[in-house]
Amino acid sequence: MKSVAVFHPGLQHAHQLAWGLHERGLLQTFWSGVPLSGTGARPLPIIPARLRAKMRSTVIPHALRHHPVWWQVLLRARSLARSAPARHDYTHRVFHWFDWWVSRQVHALKPRAVVGYENSSYHTFMAARSVGAICILDAPSLHHEDAKLLIEVPSNGYIEEINRRKDKEVELADLVITCSDMARDSYMKAGVSGTKVKSVLLGAELPEGVARPFENERPVQFIFAGTLSSRKSIDLILDAFAQLNTDSHRADLILVGGTEEPQWLTKAKQIPHVRHRPNVPQAQLYQLFAEADCLLLPSRFDAFGMVVVEAMATGTPAIVSTMTGAREIIALFPDSGWVVEPTAESIFRCMEDKVVNRQAIRQASPYALKAAGHFTWRAYRRRVSSLIADTLE
Repeated sequence: MKSVAVFHPGLQHAHQLAWGLHERGLLQTFWSGVPLSGTGARPLPIIPARLRAKMRSTVIPHALRHHPVWWQVLLRARSLARSAPARHDYTHRVFHWFDWWVSRQVHALKPRAVVGYENSSYHTFMAARSVGAICILDAPSLHHEDAKLLIEVPSNGYIEEINRRKDKEVELADLVITCSDMARDSYMKAGVSGTKVKSVLLGAELPEGVARPFENERPVQFIFAGTLSSRKSIDLILDAFAQLNTDSHRADLILVGGTEEPQWLTKAKQIPHVRHRPNVPQAQLYQLFAEADCLLLPSRFDAFGMVVVEAMATGTPAIVSTMTGAREIIALFPDSGWVVEPTAESIFRCMEDKVVNRQAIRQASPYALKAAGHFTWRAYRRRVSSLIADTLE
């Protein structure tokens, strides 16, 4: 019975969750602020080529999807803000506008259950309660009480309203889904019942045409993919890498992604053998992973870290931190990567060991592939849709 509505102001992994529900015949509708293309369909020509290249495809029929592109226009307007706190607060206000707008639709749709996402489900869940629907919260980050202990959030004061809404969303939810045990534990630490919070690790799948090149004698190549930010420990990575190459050219580092502050790009340009690539289409990112020797994700905190599974799908092992949810992958597959403390010294020592003992990377590669085979999007869709189906029953 098609009875579950899924709403997300952006995308993240919401299309995979909705896809899983569709495969079970449970998806009533899927609304997201990021457009998708149907499998084999051509995106509309009015969409810029740069954006078309990044669009994800899905088997969910167009009749079940709604993508208000004007939300993307609102989100992109944040670039007009002059400071990081102003950009942060504006972005979350847009999420809250989306939440209010979607809540108006819930009364008409009258679904049996609603899946909403953290910080965009306050009004949506209250509307869902009014029509007797089950409320399911997908919370892809740590609980805000733990998060604020780990990193300072730039805000002009709106953060208090954001956290108030987050707390109310958890209170209204019948089920809270996190993307790692680390994230689940942060909610339980904040007093949320363990019977209400469940973790489902995310996944990845290798696109066609990606090939791992034959190894040559070039220096070891490390890769980082994600937003260049202090939360992702980009400062620690750059410090460790600079130390690694102090006496000679021993390694290369490629950084893929945008930046929160221009200072990180400025610093990267000052360090030899560091290259930066802006955001690239998913297929190109996988090829960059395949060409690298080792992924770096030693974040100060990261509820999961999807790039770890994506890199492992190409046979590239990873160095992750103790504060990254993806460490659970390495706990299950101990030879697929390495876990370090989020400090420059710990990161440097692990990187240097891989430069000195390159054989360790070669030996880890098949285990990385094995780990990625366990954490596929197909497996995620099966696990998360089963959890939601059980909740409906």
